[in-house]
Amino acid sequence: MRVRDALARSDGARADLERLAALVGEMDELFLLVVVGEYNSGKSTFINALLGDEVFAMGDLPTTRAISILSYGEAGRPELIGENMYLYHYPLDVLRDLDIVDTPGTNSIERMEEALTREFVPRADLVLFVTSLLQPLTASELDFLAHIREWGKKVVFIVNGVDRRNSDEQIERVREYLTREVQARLGAAAPTLYFISALQSLRAKVGTRRATAAQQSSVAAVSAVAAPPTVDPRNEYPALERYVLETLRDTERVRLKLLTPLGVLRNLLKRNIGGLDGRLVVVREDARVLRSIRDQLEAYTNEMRTDAERYLLEVRSVLYEMERRGRSWFERTIRIGNANFLRNKDAVENRFRSEVVQDSPQAIEGVVHRMVDWTVQRNLKLWSSVFAELDAHTARLRESGALAPHGDTEFQYNREELFARLREPIERRLGEFDTEREARQIVDSVKEAVTAALGVNVLALGLGGILVAAFTTAALDVTGVLTATVFAIAGWLLIPARRRKLIADFESKIEKLNEDLATLLRAKFEEQLTRYERQLLEVVAPYERFLETERAKLESGLDELRQAEREVASLEQRVVETFPERG
Repeated sequence: MRVRDALARSDGARADLERLAALVGEMDELFLLVVVGEYNSGKSTFINALLGDEVFAMGDLPTTRAISILSYGEAGRPELIGENMYLYHYPLDVLRDLDIVDTPGTNSIERMEEALTREFVPRADLVLFVTSLLQPLTASELDFLAHIREWGKKVVFIVNGVDRRNSDEQIERVREYLTREVQARLGAAAPTLYFISALQSLRAKVGTRRATAAQQSSVAAVSAVAAPPTVDPRNEYPALERYVLETLRDTERVRLKLLTPLGVLRNLLKRNIGGLDGRLVVVREDARVLRSIRDQLEAYTNEMRTDAERYLLEVRSVLYEMERRGRSWFERTIRIGNANFLRNKDAVENRFRSEVVQDSPQAIEGVVHRMVDWTVQRNLKLWSSVFAELDAHTARLRESGALAPHGDTEFQYNREELFARLREPIERRLGEFDTEREARQIVDSVKEAVTAALGVNVLALGLGGILVAAFTTAALDVTGVLTATVFAIAGWLLIPARRRKLIADFESKIEKLNEDLATLLRAKFEEQLTRYERQLLEVVAPYERFLETERAKLESGLDELRQAEREVASLEQRVVETFPERG
């Protein structure tokens, strides 16, 4: 069947697939008249009255504890045909064309008995609902009726116990009450009602049968047999019996028999369309949250790239300040009057370090550390935000009832498993997040990059030490030339030109140092940012793929089921028009 295949592709509930599979075989069965109602409402007594014989046990306590199917045949002991299901036979002509089912009472202490009745309802072609005149349509009966109506069953109401009425007005009050409640609570049309006394009708039939048998045996015996009891004029049992024995023939039976599988299909389609719609809501909400996470990640990376520039500006500021000190130092130092000092290479280098380099390496190291700490803290904040959003999302879905119990469907099982895979690494990342260790690893990576980029082979030093060595080397490339050549140049007028050349070289070295550091720090920062981005995307991507696959499957399944729903409605309309219901 197309519906069953569509449900299977959409991960429909196993019970619904089994119901559809059974439906094919049930269409070939005899018409099924199912009698339901609360225990002690008179179901078995009514069936016995219909048969004119006490086939089923009757009493004040629950007597039917299993499904009892009555078919045509010679009377005898019941046959066990399934778990909690018995087959009876009785030679009543109407049973050639239909089977009558007696069910356990609803609202029983034994919940298993009500479950049996509920499970059997979808198979019914017509439901006779027996209630009591003295306590009509209780809350539990209304609940059970709603279950019957879900399957689109025609229901005939039998109000038993008219022989125990206080007055005829009581019957009319109950009739009005039942009509009002059924229409208001179940959204049904005016119900078909029969007010009967099943026990009175049974006794009348049994008495008549005994009298007839006695009359046939001997005239003398007739006087010994009590006359059949007079039937109460308000007992509508004869009309109900005519309906069952005569009206349920030919077109009426065909109409109800055709409507049964269509009603089952309609109910299953409605329930599964609702289920798929609910799953699609979850999928779309999950996708929305993942889009929100991606938006957070994009905002995070954009913000990080923008804000990272302020740290590079701090580095540039430190170097420019060193450059300013350098220009001033050269102006003061490269003079003929400092000839003796300038001949001392070590003294020149020491003073240059002291007066120009100063604490610039440590200041830049501090900027780098702050940049790294800021990067790590912002990453921690991102993961914390993502985790909080996932938790809040799950809570919202559970509160709205969108999430079924654990493992209720294959979709739910797969979703929970993948959602756990999405959530667990985030939770683990947060639990294992050591900001100091993370920052230390990044600084070590920067230190290695600085060493490689600036050609300073002093990895044993901290970042500040490496920068001291790099800055000093770069600067002394300039000042070293000074001590070797400044006095080899003759003439007073050549000293200012040489000083300007040294300052220009120094500024060029600082500019290159600034460019190299900015390039290096940007590269390391981008490398770290890319790593952080990849870590989160590796967590999110599998769930995104699952959602996209599931969304396509659900939308396709909904299209198929809604098309089937339209076809079922059209078929139901054709059946109703072809076989109109009798008044």
